[in-house]
Amino acid sequence: MKVLFSSWLGEVVDNRGKPPESWSDCPAVTLPDTFGKDRPMSAFIGWGGVVVLNESYDIVETAYKYAQALQASSCAKCFPCRVGTKVMEDTLYKILEGNGSDSDLVQLETLCGSISSNSKCGIGQLGPGPIKDTLDHFKADYQAYISGGKKRPNYHYPYKMTAPCTSACPTGMDIPLYIEQIKEENFAGSMATIREASPMASSLGRACFHPCENNCRRDNVEKSLAICKLKRFAWDYENTHEVDMPLNPNKHTREERIAIIGSGIAGCVTAYNLALMGYRPVIFEKLTRPGGVQLTGIPQYRIPLESLDAEIKFLEGIGVEFVCNVTFGKDETFQTLRQKGYKAIVLATGADLSKGMRTEGEDQGYEGYYGGIGILKKIKYENAEIPKYKTVLTVGAGNTAMDCCRTFARLGSNSYIVYRRTEKELPCDPHEYAESLDEGVKYMFLEAPKRIVAENGKVVGLESVKMELGEPDDSGRRRPVPIEGSDHVIEADCIISAIGQDPDIFYMGDEPKIKLNKWDNPVIDEDTMQVIGVPDVFAAGDCAMGPETLVIASGHGRRAAQSIDQYIRGEEIHLSDEQIMENIIRKIGAYNKNEKVPNPKGWERQPIPICDRDKKLSSFEEVELGYTQEQAMEEAARCMRCYIVGMACVISDSEGGE
Repeated sequence: MKVLFSSWLGEVVDNRGKPPESWSDCPAVTLPDTFGKDRPMSAFIGWGGVVVLNESYDIVETAYKYAQALQASSCAKCFPCRVGTKVMEDTLYKILEGNGSDSDLVQLETLCGSISSNSKCGIGQLGPGPIKDTLDHFKADYQAYISGGKKRPNYHYPYKMTAPCTSACPTGMDIPLYIEQIKEENFAGSMATIREASPMASSLGRACFHPCENNCRRDNVEKSLAICKLKRFAWDYENTHEVDMPLNPNKHTREERIAIIGSGIAGCVTAYNLALMGYRPVIFEKLTRPGGVQLTGIPQYRIPLESLDAEIKFLEGIGVEFVCNVTFGKDETFQTLRQKGYKAIVLATGADLSKGMRTEGEDQGYEGYYGGIGILKKIKYENAEIPKYKTVLTVGAGNTAMDCCRTFARLGSNSYIVYRRTEKELPCDPHEYAESLDEGVKYMFLEAPKRIVAENGKVVGLESVKMELGEPDDSGRRRPVPIEGSDHVIEADCIISAIGQDPDIFYMGDEPKIKLNKWDNPVIDEDTMQVIGVPDVFAAGDCAMGPETLVIASGHGRRAAQSIDQYIRGEEIHLSDEQIMENIIRKIGAYNKNEKVPNPKGWERQPIPICDRDKKLSSFEEVELGYTQEQAMEEAARCMRCYIVGMACVISDSEGGE
C-alpha cells in the first residue's frame, strides 16, 4: 500500500514532500483507510514502528498518547517499564504543552534505549521503539511544539494491548496472563482468565488446533509454548480438586429469553455469555444429550464424554437451560419461538452432513460405505457395533479424515488415507498426522477416487486414478491433475468419505427472509453475526461460515452474544473500538516469524505425557494424559509475556484530552 511515512519493521518509506501519485509502496504493512466503516484514520503506531497514512496527523500527540497507553498497559513488575514509561509519558506531555526543551528529546532517546534493553516483557522491550522512530524522523514536529508554535489537535487514539498469540486466537483469550497465573500456581485465576473468553477450556484444551502456537514468539527461539495443553491443565486441575466453582452474580437478573438452536461449542459459548449478562438462554438440541460435534464427531480418545459432561454441568450452573430431543423446523420453528416470547434466535446447528466424493456408486447404499461425520457419530454417540473391516480407505486428509483413520486403526483395521495431493499439501494438523503415523495409518498420496467397486451390495474396492501436481489453485496449493491411463483398483471392504461437511439447512425455509450464500450458509454480517434482513436472528459456528474449528466457533459465540445484547437493548449493533483495533492488528499481523528474539536458546518444550502405544491401539481411552502440576508450571515459565500495544489516530473524533 502507499502511505505518507512508515518505519514498520525497520523498513523506512518516506513520501513526505512528494505528490501522492509518485509515492513509493510500503510492502511491510497493510492498513485500512478508515477506522471501522467510516471514520478516517490517519496513523497507526505500535510494536513494529509508525505508519502515517496522510497529512492529517500529529506525530507528537500520537507519541504522547502511545506512551500513555504503554504506561497504562504495564504490569508494573519490572522497574524499567513501570517507571520509565511514566517518565516518558510525562516528558512528552511537557513538550505537548509547550514547556519542553531539546534536553527533553535527549532524555526521551535515552529512555527508549534503557527501557527496551532492561524490561522483562514485550510492553517494555518493543513499546519504546516506535517513539524512538518519531524522534529520529520527525524532529521538526517536536521543535514546533518546543518553540511554542503548535497546539495539539486532540484527536482520538483508541488502542489495544494484545500479544501475538492472543491476536491469533479467535476468542481473543488473554493467553500470556493465564499462562503466567499457572506459573505462579494461581490455577483458579488461570481458569477465570480463560473463562473470560470461553467456558469450554476442556474441549479447547483437548481438541483446539491452536493457531496461537503458530504465532508464539518462543518459536523464534526454539519451540512454541504448549499453550493449548496448559489450558487443558487449568481445567483438569479444577476438575480433579475440591475448589469453589465460580458463580454467576447476574444469573437470571433479566427476564428476556433467547433461543439457541444447537448445543455445540458455538451455541454453548453464546449461551454462556448471555447468561453472564443476566439473560435466560435456552439451548434446543435435537439429540438426547447436548454437546454438538464434541459429542458426535470428535472421538472419545480426544474428548472424553466425561469431560464434556462436566462442561455442560458448569454451564447449567451459570444459568444455561438445555432442552433436548427438539428438532428445529419440526418440533419448534422460528414462528413458534417468537410466539413463546423469545427475543432473539441463534442458529448454531453446525455442519453435520458429510460431503459426497462425487464418484460413481456412492449413492447406491453399499454396505461398507460411510460419510465421515456419520460413522464417527455411530461410534461415539450411538455406541453402535461396527462390522470388523479388514481394509478401510478414508478419502480426504483434513482433521475429520484424521479422526476416521485413527478410529479404524483402533478397531483393528488396516487403515489408509487416500489423498489427491502430497504430504506437503496435507490440510490436517501436523500433530494429528504424526499421531496417525505412530498408530499405523498408511498414506496413499496422489490418488483420486473415481468409482466405488462393489459385489453383491458390498464394497470390495475403490477405482482410483493417479494424479500429478500442476499449477497452484485458489487455495495456493498445486492443483492435482489426472494422469491419463493410470486408473486402477485399490482393494478395500470399507470406504469413508471425509472430504468436507455441509450444514443441514432444511429449517431455513420456515423464514423466507433468510438468504443463503452459495455454500448454503445464511448471509450474515460477519462482524456482528446478525442474519442480514432478519434482525432477531443470529448465526454462529459452522452453520454461519462453513466447517471450521472449535476455537473459531467459540469466537463466533462470544461475538454473537455481544450483538444480541445490543439488539435487545435497542442499541445500534456495532463493533467497539477495541474490537476494531483487534481486527486491524490481525490484518497487520502481530507475529513476525523472521524476528530475531534475543532470548538464549535451550529451554525445550515439555512433552505432553501420553498413554503407551499398546493401549492407544487397543482402546478408545484418552491418548494425551495431561501435564502434572510440576510439568505445567515448568512449561508456563517458558512464556516470554510478549504483550504489545497498537494504537490508531482517528481524526473524526475529538476525545484526545489528557
